[in-house]
Amino acid sequence: MPVKQITLDEPLLACQNQLGEGCLWDASTKLLHWVDIKRTQIHTLDPKTGNRSIDDYSESFDTMITSLTLRKDQPGFIGTHTTHLAAFPAATTPTTPNPTPVKRQSSPLPGNKQFTIPEKYTQDKKDGTDRFNDGACDALGRFWKLIAGMLVGRIGTMGVKPENRKAQFYRYDPDGKVTTMLEDVGCSNGIGWSPDNKIMYYIDSPRKTILTFDFDLEAGSISNERIFATSDAFDGGVFDGLCMDAEGAVWAARWGSGRVVRYMPDGTLDTEIVLPKALNVTCCIFGALSLPTGDDMQDLYITTASCGQDNESLIPKYPQGGDLFRVKIDGVRGVERFKFAA
Repeated sequence: MPVKQITLDEPLLACQNQLGEGCLWDASTKLLHWVDIKRTQIHTLDPKTGNRSIDDYSESFDTMITSLTLRKDQPGFIGTHTTHLAAFPAATTPTTPNPTPVKRQSSPLPGNKQFTIPEKYTQDKKDGTDRFNDGACDALGRFWKLIAGMLVGRIGTMGVKPENRKAQFYRYDPDGKVTTMLEDVGCSNGIGWSPDNKIMYYIDSPRKTILTFDFDLEAGSISNERIFATSDAFDGGVFDGLCMDAEGAVWAARWGSGRVVRYMPDGTLDTEIVLPKALNVTCCIFGALSLPTGDDMQDLYITTASCGQDNESLIPKYPQGGDLFRVKIDGVRGVERFKFAA
């Protein structure tokens, strides 16, 4: 079957984030959250009213916010600054379409639940680990952290020079236990799980592939690494963030090639969403728009960046870089991200 093509000529919101990322849909509040990594901000949108809020954490104990996950038993978020895991309060309630940023403060986690990228990885400022990046929680509420990359449930990091593979991929448990899941990582990005929780999908961007692992939910372990999808079908760019839908298909953003792509569970490329005026597409998440219950989960929200790899502005050539996009995907339902179990 031919690949379905969708072109988005106009954004939902012309917010021109420097590095929009980490989008989350909160089904309980019907709000969309995402971060502007470089500006250390959390953005929140009420799609039903168009009202927004911007929480500015630039005066917190560590620079940048790289990822967020919702908490299961209390309001607010667990997320990552540059090198630290932190707790963030509930977002400011959106009350206006043109918000002024509100100064907020994050908090280090208490006692033995604190986690900082080990100094042995970050001390080499020219060719070591740079920072946390993406993150997501698994079905038992463990945060996988990616170093720049980072994962929630799993967390990842990324290296100063991603091509030299000096980053790591961590699992952070609700009791504060940290397990290194992978080393020799370039730039950890998207992570997700199959509907039966037996497969983990993972993106290490410099490898230009989406990887899969066998996943043991109870043990929190991964094994049998293999390639799920490659970048052979695209001119330039790498995979970035991802989300899953109810059919077990993977939706992956493409940094450097202006699109989001959908792969079916068998690895078949099914859909391309092209953003011709935004080169660096960073992340996507399903949410809802206007149903009273807000639970249709057919609206795909897409974050983008206005900067390039070296922080140069791409606005002159790609004027919608950094904007937020939305497209309704008929016949497809998204799934909620898991929450942190503490």
